This record gives sequence, structure tokens and C-alpha cells, in this order.
Amino acid sequence: MKVCRYGCILVVILIMAIFTMSEGSRKIQIGYDITRMEYELARLSEESKKLKFKSNELKKPEKISMKVKNMKLDLSVQQDEDIAVAKESHKHLDKKLEHKIEA
Repeated sequence: MKVCRYGCILVVILIMAIFTMSEGSRKIQIGYDITRMEYELARLSEESKKLKFKSNELKKPEKISMKVKNMKLDLSVQQDEDIAVAKESHKHLDKKLEHKIEA
């Protein structure tokens, strides 16, 4: 009878030890995951800042004007609305730019 009690106590202690060890390793793994995600967040934040800066640079009128000049479109500016309108169709440019989008 005593042996059975000691055996049961030993089994319960072993189960508790295994559970405690598995929870400890799970906490360590979660800590590593948090550190990795914080690093990834910092990297993505930095990349986002760079892309916002580049986007703002590309939105400048000088850059847009330079891109339009490089495309050699025949544009005229309407005085009343200050918008540029293409005088003739440039379908040959559409074929080149079908798969390529540029800002």
C-alpha cells in the first residue's frame, strides 16, 4: 500500500515537473518571438520612412515635370484650369509601359 502511494506521488511530481519545464521553455520561446518581432517592426518602420520620403520626393512638381519631358509627350497647358492635355495619342508608349508602372 505504501509503495502504491509513493508511486502515485512520484508520478504526480514527475507530471508537475514536466509541465513546469514545458511552460518555462514556452516562455523562453515567446520571449525570442517578441524580440524577433520587435526587430522586424523596427526594420519595417525604417523601410516605411524611406518609402514615404521617396514618395514625397517623386510627388514634387520638378520630378513630375522631368518625367513628362523624358516621355517626350506633346503637352499643352490650359490656362483656365492649369492642367496638361496631350495633343495627340501616343499608343506606342502604351505598349512599352503596359507591364511597367513608373512614378
